[in-house]
Amino acid sequence: MKNNSLIITLTLFVNITFGEILPSIKTSLKKARLLEKTGEIDSAISLYEDILVTNPENRQSIQKLKSLFLNFQRYEKGIQFYRARLSLKPNDITNYSELGQLHYLNGQKKEAKIVWNAGLNKFKHNRSYYRTMISIFGKHSLDDELKKFLDKGKITFGKSFLSYESGVYYQTRRVYDKAMEQFILYLLHESNQNGIIERRILLMSDEDEALEIIENQLIEASKNDPAKTLNVLSEFYFKQQDYKKSFITKEQWTTAGKKDFNEWIRFANDLRKEGQYRYSIDAYNFILSHKLNPNITSKALLGLANTFEDQIIPADDNHLIPYFFDHSIFFEDPFGVYTSISSDHLKSSLAVYDSLLVSANKSPLIAEAYFRIGNIQYKILQDFDQAYYLFNKALNNRPNNILRLKIVLRISDVLLALGKGEEAIGFLQREFNRNPHTLIEQKSILILFLTKDPDSTIQNVETAFLSLSPLDPSFNDLMELKNILTKYYNNNEIDKSAFQYFQKSEFYLRQKKIGDAIKELDYLHQEYPTAKIVSLIKLRLALLHYRLRTYDKALQFALSLNGTEFNDEGIILAGQIYELKLHSPEKALEQYMKILNEFPSSIYTEPVRYHIRKLQQIES
Repeated sequence: MKNNSLIITLTLFVNITFGEILPSIKTSLKKARLLEKTGEIDSAISLYEDILVTNPENRQSIQKLKSLFLNFQRYEKGIQFYRARLSLKPNDITNYSELGQLHYLNGQKKEAKIVWNAGLNKFKHNRSYYRTMISIFGKHSLDDELKKFLDKGKITFGKSFLSYESGVYYQTRRVYDKAMEQFILYLLHESNQNGIIERRILLMSDEDEALEIIENQLIEASKNDPAKTLNVLSEFYFKQQDYKKSFITKEQWTTAGKKDFNEWIRFANDLRKEGQYRYSIDAYNFILSHKLNPNITSKALLGLANTFEDQIIPADDNHLIPYFFDHSIFFEDPFGVYTSISSDHLKSSLAVYDSLLVSANKSPLIAEAYFRIGNIQYKILQDFDQAYYLFNKALNNRPNNILRLKIVLRISDVLLALGKGEEAIGFLQREFNRNPHTLIEQKSILILFLTKDPDSTIQNVETAFLSLSPLDPSFNDLMELKNILTKYYNNNEIDKSAFQYFQKSEFYLRQKKIGDAIKELDYLHQEYPTAKIVSLIKLRLALLHYRLRTYDKALQFALSLNGTEFNDEGIILAGQIYELKLHSPEKALEQYMKILNEFPSSIYTEPVRYHIRKLQQIES
């Protein structure tokens, strides 16, 4: 019972005592801050010191005093304060570092070194002391002292100790040779963290005077430790856009024993993004030359497919206006592309690629690779049999739903290109039953339009409208097709007969038979001169000759549209031919001005007016 009473009494005493002290400290801190604001710095310092007499561990007071000693150059007071703290707390590294700094700022360099060295002798196994001192030396540009501490720290803790921090310090001071020495030490001894060093070195390479130093030191280091340094050298060359050296160095890095093929995937992808297709292909092939896990192989195969595909560029004629339902799925040109790769080179590359795909495991990545390579066979090489084979391989390699839809639509395109309209319709019908989709329905209508009686196409278009919202992106395409059918087909026997030649020509275009398509249209033009569709045929012929670069013929048909419903399109196309192909800006302007003067209500007036201003500015 007596013991319990004693505990209660002591507890009450402590609570009462601290209850009195805490408000007093808060009040004093508030008063000291007020003295600071009014410029009474010495009074504020005295008050903070009084607080520490009551509570020696009050962090706010210690931090405030440190700030006041340094910012207001009260170095003597600071020295006195830290000497007193040092006698009370000889194991606090801050007392040594701050006391030495105040001596140094007070012009007492000898005393500063004595204090710092005393701290070094006492805390030679304390990493925090070294870090604190390196920061102080860096702040005051004390290179000799910094080196001395660094050397001792590296003896105690290893060669890479503080090499990153000191490297950053030297880099900031533009002492690039010393910065590289420290960064390379870090690379050699902290290989798991070399990403941070790589970023630092690449940042340093922005400075022209650092380039030779970086390259030479990395080359020298690679003689003894190639696996740890060559990849950074490769990245350095990459940033300097020396892709050949970057590739060779990356190979040497792998040969030295660092078989990081995820890094190779990243490297190959980066080369592709930079448009370095030759080296990108070589990088993917390097990966594929090794027996790796299926995931890496799949990524390399897909990357290689992307590299081929990236070299296929849409054929952009920069048409001033949309001439012939340019964006309609029913009249688009699926082959409107070109590539910088020669057909022979592309064929030989794809042959090697196909052999690799055969041995790959089924996966969505492999499905996409097959699809992309199939697209090249279809669009560029027009090897429709091989494209059909590849698209079916893609379909059988577990594609996701989005890719599967793309594959299905492209298979129907290939069947159409092969002249197998019936087979294409049957295939799409099976796929639609399996997974109904608007795009499959529209592709079916396209094939019907090209291969069947127009009456059945009209019926299918009407059916499609029943389940289609006017806001659907394809609604306008269907409406345009319906308008063409009703306008040019459903009139009389002459129009119906003429329309069939138009159908046949569009079918030939889907088979990349432009010459045959032109023959059908020429025949229609000659044999059915009174057919309502003739003016549309002249516009189509003008555009097809434009595509074939027979510009005289294209101009002839464009000008023949005078007085027809496509009068303004013909005038603008003629202007475009004069301007871009025949290099006669005066004649081009003459044509464009006709739109403003003779067809002011044309929907193309404003784009033409804007284009005329651009031409006149160029001429002036």
